[in-house]
Amino acid sequence: MSQSAGGVKGSRGGSASVNPVYYLKKGSLESVHLINEDYETHSKHNFNIDQFKVHTKDLGYFESQTITFIADKVGTFEYYCTIHPEMRGTVTVEG
Repeated sequence: MSQSAGGVKGSRGGSASVNPVYYLKKGSLESVHLINEDYETHSKHNFNIDQFKVHTKDLGYFESQTITFIADKVGTFEYYCTIHPEMRGTVTVEG
């Protein structure tokens, strides 16, 4: 997953999209590796999913961080960047 001007770009299984929806299984151990690829503005970015206590630090250009968590709640949850409110999407955890 990377963040750059315009949105969150995610890939899973070889395909990429902007502000993707992620589908997870309840109880699964998940890792998110975030890379700030915002070459145009060199703006900082972060990644958050409150319900799973996922919060990266504010990452400068080409900085990265990996967060690992257990998807222990069923439902649809928002992920977002606190610096850029347009950078958001959803994570759906299925039982």
